[in-house]
Amino acid sequence: MLRALLYGLALLHLGPGLAFALLAFGCEGDSPLLGAICERSALSSFALLSVGSWLLLVLGGAAFQLVRLAGRGGVERSSLRLWALFCLLAFGLLLGASGAWLTGSQHWLLAVPVSLAVGWLFLANPLACQSGADACGGGPPPSDKQRESRSAGEA
Repeated sequence: MLRALLYGLALLHLGPGLAFALLAFGCEGDSPLLGAICERSALSSFALLSVGSWLLLVLGGAAFQLVRLAGRGGVERSSLRLWALFCLLAFGLLLGASGAWLTGSQHWLLAVPVSLAVGWLFLANPLACQSGADACGGGPPPSDKQRESRSAGEA
């Protein structure tokens, strides 16, 4: 309960903090980086950036938790892995679309494959695939007794 409260307070304060930083550094100079946002009033652009930051933080946190939970289990957690994939894809799409909308640069759409690749790095388990006759099952490696019974059965 205390952990959820701390997460909530962190998200509550990080959203407007990110919005303030974006407004402070993105709307300075003759040609501001955030052209579409800087044309609005200060209060409406701050509110819009705060809500967008909250969406990104919540979706990123959910993707992180789903990837962490799905990485713990084996094959039986395939539905959790599917939800983690959807959440990572949605996070990448939201980050790419908001970055492309704010700056006008299409390079932000690279956030989709980058978020999927980062999720895969944390979710993939190369130890689940054993060389030889064992298939990639995602379970624990066979014990010595199981190996001895296999070798006795083959002989």
